[in-house]
Amino acid sequence: MHIIFVALLLTLTQLTIESKVPDTISLNFERKVMQGNSTEIVKGIAYYQSPQKLFIEVKHPINQIMIIDGGVMLIYYPLEKKAIRYKTRNQIPIPFIQTMLSIIKDDYGLTEMGYTLKKHKTEGDNLYTYWEPPRELRKRLGSFILGTANGRLVYVEAKNPKGKTVAKSFYEKYIELMGKNIPMEIHTDIYNEGKIKAEDVAYSKVKLNVALPEEVVNFKLPESISVKEIEW
Repeated sequence: MHIIFVALLLTLTQLTIESKVPDTISLNFERKVMQGNSTEIVKGIAYYQSPQKLFIEVKHPINQIMIIDGGVMLIYYPLEKKAIRYKTRNQIPIPFIQTMLSIIKDDYGLTEMGYTLKKHKTEGDNLYTYWEPPRELRKRLGSFILGTANGRLVYVEAKNPKGKTVAKSFYEKYIELMGKNIPMEIHTDIYNEGKIKAEDVAYSKVKLNVALPEEVVNFKLPESISVKEIEW
């Protein structure tokens, strides 16, 4: 089964969304994942509608539509004429758009999650801040290191509850939106059991608070499509 669930990494995807973020976002994306001799490239367009709805149209390497709304995710394959609906009691992370929502917030949204700034240091032009999760969640959540330069987020390091680094992200090529510097390119190294997986995500044609296409806002599956239901 080919399911391209293009979830952004890091537990930052668990951040909640406040009213100060855009009501709608649209953007084009290209995601490249490299591990060993394998490379996977996914291209498409994503639409976000506040508070927690995401519409993703994958155009390469296959045609696929993914809709995430709260605890429900629908994956539709138009050419194969089949669809799968996943349901869970938990909020499903919203890939691609979540990075935009997080960066627009102060301190990447960590304070609202209950994280505490423990220390900071400077290295050249870079300021590094160290964040610890709430005491009651330290068995489940790890710490973060944020690196900024000239008011721009340039580096995020995520650790697991045992203090081991699980991911490092580097941010480049900024544009200004809503008074914030938003990176258009993100490189991430993911560490898992001694192996490293690299991920490059590039954004383009980013628009905030725009009218979304009618087929996105009121998307409906063709009546002839049967849907397989799966509970997470």
